Amino acid sequence: MGLARGIFMMDTHTYAQLGQNRFADNSAMLLWHMEKYGVDKCIIKNTVGRSNQINADIVQRYPDKFIAICNDSETQNKSQTGEIKWTIEAAIKEIDGYLATGLYKGIGDGLARDRTKGKKLIPWDERLDQICQIMELARKYKVPVIYHVGIPVGSSSSIDMARSRAHAETCDNGNPLLCHEVASLYPDVPILMAHGGIEASAYYMDDYEKCLNVAGSHKNVFLETGQWWAELYDKPLKDANIGAKKLVWGCGWGQRNVLQHWMPGQIPTTYTGEYLDHPGDNHQADIWGWSLRELGRLNIPQDDLNLILGGNAAYLYDVETPLPHKRLFKHVNRGFEKFVRD
Repeated sequence: MGLARGIFMMDTHTYAQLGQNRFADNSAMLLWHMEKYGVDKCIIKNTVGRSNQINADIVQRYPDKFIAICNDSETQNKSQTGEIKWTIEAAIKEIDGYLATGLYKGIGDGLARDRTKGKKLIPWDERLDQICQIMELARKYKVPVIYHVGIPVGSSSSIDMARSRAHAETCDNGNPLLCHEVASLYPDVPILMAHGGIEASAYYMDDYEKCLNVAGSHKNVFLETGQWWAELYDKPLKDANIGAKKLVWGCGWGQRNVLQHWMPGQIPTTYTGEYLDHPGDNHQADIWGWSLRELGRLNIPQDDLNLILGGNAAYLYDVETPLPHKRLFKHVNRGFEKFVRD
């Protein structure tokens, strides 16, 4: 087993800020890891309790290393403290303002939703209307949408997520199959299914199978694979409707509560997850070393590996590569054009 290498390596799922409510720049450690593993560029994400502005500042300092995507974090933070009531209108206004600056190149991590505690489940039709407003923004600014799927085991498995999984209503990451309708309504907008169904979810594979079903049904849907162990690549790589052209490396670097587990003699032998008795922030788990060793177990053409490790991400985010994209990466027929409506 060796470390996989690519001609241009790009992680599409990293966090350059320390834990929630810290608003602390962690880009120095991220840059150090990038140098050690030869990662050329990273998409830096935001989540509840963190700051879009900090990510924009990081991108402006290191434009050749980072690309930022945005969400409704300010609206989320204020609604969590009771300062305001979360609404989709406020979320859309906030995200629109960020995208208008040109400093952000995507919408995510996850689609804006009401995360306040004690809220009731809403019908899918109402949630779909919210998501469509987000997708319209993506179409307007010609940026991809990161559609969060998968629910972690351990301390982050919240009650509202568990209920949504059981009822298949909301939130949308409770059931990846709900993405079918979104992808059908917006066939010109690239959708990246974050985690590809494996979000520190230990060895549970229900969401993974559903993600394959969605990606195999829509030309504009891609799967993020950074937390996959090697065996999970086998089925999509052999699926004529998915293949290497729709797999994108993204590991969740910076999620310090995501640790690696070991089950000798089992498949998977190692996997990512959380501990219920996790002591809190400690070291930065070496997710890249593990993920690249898993990819190194695949006996596939290097040109396909290059697509997974960077080529597909460069296409999704219109990244300028050291040499022209068509010279670095093999041509694939993606079957759709971004932001060209049917």
